[in-house]
Amino acid sequence: MTVWIEGATGKAGRRVVEALTKAGVPVRAASRHPGEANGLVTPVKFDWYDESTWTTALGDADAVFLKGLDSNDKAATIITRFLEAAPSVTRVVLMSAVGVDKAPEDAPRRAVERAVQEAGKTWTILRPSWFLQNFDEDEWVFARALRERNELYAGTGKSKVGFTDTRDLAEAAAKVLTEKGHEGRGYTITGPEQLTFTEMAELLAETSGRPIHHVDATPEEHRAHFAKSGRPEAWVNHMLHLFKQVRAGVFSPITEDFEHLTGKRPRTPKAYAEENWQPTTQS
Repeated sequence: MTVWIEGATGKAGRRVVEALTKAGVPVRAASRHPGEANGLVTPVKFDWYDESTWTTALGDADAVFLKGLDSNDKAATIITRFLEAAPSVTRVVLMSAVGVDKAPEDAPRRAVERAVQEAGKTWTILRPSWFLQNFDEDEWVFARALRERNELYAGTGKSKVGFTDTRDLAEAAAKVLTEKGHEGRGYTITGPEQLTFTEMAELLAETSGRPIHHVDATPEEHRAHFAKSGRPEAWVNHMLHLFKQVRAGVFSPITEDFEHLTGKRPRTPKAYAEENWQPTTQS
């Protein structure tokens, strides 16, 4: 078995690479900027918007892990073409998000799920909650404002989130990619507890010894904040939509799906903070 992994240098993808190679599974690590080959890892150049990269990137892979073009309204069409161009691929695992299965059928992320489900291949969908690693690894979601101004900038009110550690998502992905019995199923991967963003800021402040505080921004303030990133308007709109969903309680569920898949308890926000926000790890 060889698994092709989209976004293999990103928050989730690189940990899926690690989980699979730890299990002895060869991977084709797809990225626009691939690194060096290492053991079971074959880095491959891949770009959703350059179809000439698709076939070469896939190589001999018979399973794929997709995360799929969150901020592109035509993502479902692109992914359909990609899977049609991958006859050797028999298994698809899609990283979606909490609540997407309950979204309107024409919502972009729900359309991506349907594209995977209707591709004529064995599929499994993982729906994680907000990633804890967004706080220290995603520059324009949270990390820069936290680093430079001690601000957890998030217009979320008092809504709670079942934050997911990307390593838990990766372990779940490795299970469903390599084991039978997960065909045609969806799993919601969450942490073991709910926190508001205010509580998350308090946890990071306590652990780091810094005056981190939650800025409960209005949608207009949030749009201006994200616009400073220089990223496309489609990305800004996507992020604002996600925060709207947080306020609506979409990301509040807690499930036992990770424990059922792996036999382990999911990692806690406190454990994440102690690993990544001690004074010696954050400057």
